[in-house]
Amino acid sequence: MRILIVLPLVAMMLGVSSLPVTARTQPEEPPARTLGRVFGKLRTGRAVTVAFLGGSATSGIGTKHPDRASFPALVTQWLRRQYPQNRIEYINAGVPATGALYGTLRLRRDLLSLKPDLVLIELTREDADEDQRIVVKAIEGILRQLLVQAEPPEVLLLAASSTRADTSPTTFRTVAAHYGIPVLDLWPATKELSASGRLSPASLYNRDHELTDYGHRFYADRIIGFMHDQTGRPETPIARRLPPPLVSDELNYGEFRVLAEFATGKDWRLERSRSPHLPTLLLVSDRPGATIEAVFEGTVVGLTWLRGPSAGSFEVLIDGRPASFPLNRIDCAAERESIGTAVIPGGLGLGEHRLTIRLVRNQPSRQGGRKVRLGFLLVGGQRPERL
Repeated sequence: MRILIVLPLVAMMLGVSSLPVTARTQPEEPPARTLGRVFGKLRTGRAVTVAFLGGSATSGIGTKHPDRASFPALVTQWLRRQYPQNRIEYINAGVPATGALYGTLRLRRDLLSLKPDLVLIELTREDADEDQRIVVKAIEGILRQLLVQAEPPEVLLLAASSTRADTSPTTFRTVAAHYGIPVLDLWPATKELSASGRLSPASLYNRDHELTDYGHRFYADRIIGFMHDQTGRPETPIARRLPPPLVSDELNYGEFRVLAEFATGKDWRLERSRSPHLPTLLLVSDRPGATIEAVFEGTVVGLTWLRGPSAGSFEVLIDGRPASFPLNRIDCAAERESIGTAVIPGGLGLGEHRLTIRLVRNQPSRQGGRKVRLGFLLVGGQRPERL
């Protein structure tokens, strides 16, 4: 078996003091699980896979050498030193500038197929400004997808500090407790060192608010300390039945479809992508009014595209009507190329829907361009048994 560490989705949602959703009351929360089952496998020489899921921090943004200096790489290096006879595989599933909602839709593709033994989920700062009701719903979707597996992985949520707030994130804690998932909170150590004058925000984050090399090492040291403490813990029995959902079980599935497959007419052409987070071929047009349509079945829908200088804008309709926020109108312009994502997190209704993408007429982007490069159609909300 293998160990999967999923990190960049939960670590940075700071400044929220309570769960902003109506949750069904449970008589008693299960105790937090240990990582004893994972380290038991390591002690007996079995292979494991270490995978990290998250946003910019997990992907290694901010360090010159993400493959060896990011905190996921540093944690993996420590494991390999501790268990040199084991085959320990390393998967970094971080996607810059994305949070929990996008993570729950890509979980099946990027993580579940790896059959991990351990998943570390970093709650990202990308979620700090999002609607926390949706963030919590997405986190529960991630946890339920992981725990419903025939041999579910152990899971660790990583709650980290942020330059945007001075309190520890709490939004997700009720959901974590509901499923008995342990949480590693990095904020107390950050606050203590900062108060003593031994740590400043500038040492953890650069001017772009990304982790520095020191920041990645700081995170890694705390994660390693937690894992070292877990090496001798007893194994927690696997729960064969999930508790009822606390918030929602709508985000329990995600599917990616390449939009280039829907190309029709002379208004669209194909362009090879350089981004590892977008399909090999992008669907491209700069013709105002150019339109494509796609039929999907699901209650959750989203899109990905390539953001960049002088990019244009497009609008989205669902079943002939303007889509709701944040998918109603998209400006793809940005200072540098990066993946763009937008998802309607539910409520579309069961059955088939028709999604229409149309380039905005006579309204170029704020940087004067109008080329749109489309990546994936994201579909979710379907129950796995219906597939």
